[in-house]
Amino acid sequence: MHVFRSAGRAPRRWRRHSSNVSRHVNTADHLERLLPHRLDAVAILELMLQFRLKWEEPKRMQIFVEDRLQFQGSTSMFLNPILEVGVLHIRALLEYLGLKERAGHSVSVRARKPDDSAIELLQHNGTTLVAVSPEQACAIHTSDPAYAEQCYVAAIEAANKGMAHFTVNYPQNPADARQVLLASQLTQRLVEMYVYEPLDVPRPPLPIKARARPA
Repeated sequence: MHVFRSAGRAPRRWRRHSSNVSRHVNTADHLERLLPHRLDAVAILELMLQFRLKWEEPKRMQIFVEDRLQFQGSTSMFLNPILEVGVLHIRALLEYLGLKERAGHSVSVRARKPDDSAIELLQHNGTTLVAVSPEQACAIHTSDPAYAEQCYVAAIEAANKGMAHFTVNYPQNPADARQVLLASQLTQRLVEMYVYEPLDVPRPPLPIKARARPA
């Protein structure tokens, strides 16, 4: 998925839709391209955060492209942007599913903006999806639903207060990395359970693999 447009014809001016106009989205495009793009970012955050927690401190790193060294430096130069972008994608996916944060709790999105895409706009073979409730989102962590809610909230606050805006207090008390890790895993599972599985469509495979580092 391309977030930025290359040089060329300017896009048409965005127009506000009337609230009483039925909207539809290209379900196939969502399932095959738009959602996998965000899911891949969250899955890569999950993978890289596991490495970061294992390493504890930044490591020296080299990146090869087609067997040629292209970048070298600290793992922080690579991991930090991946983790920060991944958190934004967690927030976007949760909101897409119908969830947001308010006063330290996960709550339902009550009103969509006219240009918002959302799970309830997806239709496939006669099936129309519905938004995920906070109770459903927390219940997938069967051993501790309350902790699942804390993790969702931590990830959303990291995106809102740590990435999308400069804030005074967040840098002094950032989100716990392990909570963000669990939020990444739960968010992916939510999309699988409430989008792909009801439509009987497999989630596309992750386009990256990691190798275990020799001891």
